[in-house]
This record gives sequence, C-alpha cells and structure tokens, in this order.
Amino acid sequence: MGQAQMGRATGRETTGTGMRRAAALLGLAALAACAPTKRYHGYAPSDEVLSSISLGDSRDRVIEQVGPPTATGATGTDLYYVRSVFAHQGFFAPEEVRREVLAISFAAGGGVANIERFDLSDGRIVPLSRRVTDDSVESGTFLRQLAGAAGNFDASSIIGEE
Repeated sequence: MGQAQMGRATGRETTGTGMRRAAALLGLAALAACAPTKRYHGYAPSDEVLSSISLGDSRDRVIEQVGPPTATGATGTDLYYVRSVFAHQGFFAPEEVRREVLAISFAAGGGVANIERFDLSDGRIVPLSRRVTDDSVESGTFLRQLAGAAGNFDASSIIGEE
C-alpha cells in the first residue's frame, strides 16, 4: 500500500472513532439531562432545634431560637415554617415530592401552646370551582355597545323632569 492510501485509511479510522465517541458523549448527555434533579425551598427546623423551645416561651424567644418563619397566622401570632422538595425530570413540570410544615401556635397569654409537624400525607386536596358569571353583552365589541346605547339616552333623566 502506498503512503497516500495509508493516510486515507488512517483518516477514515479516526473519523469513525471520532463519530463513535461523539455519539457516546451525546448519549451520555441525553441520559444526564433526563436524570431527576431536586430543588429545596424553605426551612423547617429539626427536632434538635425545637428541643430548645418549651411550652410558655414567648414568640420573640421562639424566633430567636428557631429563626424567622416562612409565614404567620391570620392574627399574626402563630408561626409556620414550610420546607418543600421539588423533583425536576427532563422537560416535565416539577413535582412536589416532599413537604414539611411546622406550626407553632401561641396561647392568648403569648406563650407557646402547641408545636405540630405536618407532611404531604396530612394535606387534603381542596377542589376549586370555576364558576363563570354570564355577561349581558350580546355583541362583543365596545363600539357596538356604544352605538347601540346612543338611541337609549334620555335627557330628562339628567335634568330631573319626568
């Protein structure tokens, strides 16, 4: 075999090897893109942190020990700490796979009355109704409504005469 033919054969082999490597890398990248990733949102204190709180502690002491809450109750006294874990897989919508809610409620005197921990199994689905009220507009455009109302004007209603 001549040198020119040998060079061509070697070039073909490296091209074929390069294509196989590129295809393998592309396949690995596609698999990595489909692997689920997790996102963590919020904060819920651990049991060790909560052990420093006792019944009757003030709201300010709880916030000092545990940290600022995610949300407060409607009256502004109860504290809620919420932590969620979302799994993302490929192009699908994220799915909440774990939720933890810690509720610290206070008595009328201001001290801690109860500490409760909830997760997704404790939640319930609230059905939302999509009620749509009917409008009295028969012709959809504003200009049609304005032109239709032009003949319904009664000047005596403005003047006050009947």
